[in-house]
Amino acid sequence: MYQILESNDYETLTYLFSNNGLEITPGINKPDEVIKFWECRDTVSQRLIGGVALETRSGEFVVADLAVNIENRNQNIGTRLMEVVEAEIIRLGGTDAWLVGRVPDFYLKLGWEVVAREKAPEISICFSCLRYGKECNPQVMHKSLL
Repeated sequence: MYQILESNDYETLTYLFSNNGLEITPGINKPDEVIKFWECRDTVSQRLIGGVALETRSGEFVVADLAVNIENRNQNIGTRLMEVVEAEIIRLGGTDAWLVGRVPDFYLKLGWEVVAREKAPEISICFSCLRYGKECNPQVMHKSLL
């Protein structure tokens, strides 16, 4: 079993994110854009097994980072983390959410849609990254929360 709780330890989450392939510098302080973040821990060992961060960029709510340790995938942890962050966006008065997904099929199953880059707000620097189009092909995605 696992438990998802709002966190106040962004630094620890950066290691989880980095260890699971996200482009984030481990150990950094919380950027100003990050408004809330959650961690998922194994209820027995208390080991950190997943996490997600919510940011605002260009006036939009953005799911900035989502990661689940590889050995804990396929247990609905990612889905539950997304439910938590989407509920928070609604609680904060948001009606739309954005993300840049490296695994778009996961998000498509949760009702997200791929949006052409040119039709999306400026929410990511991914497209200027040297890895873009070579090792990494993220998709801008949107979900209406109405």
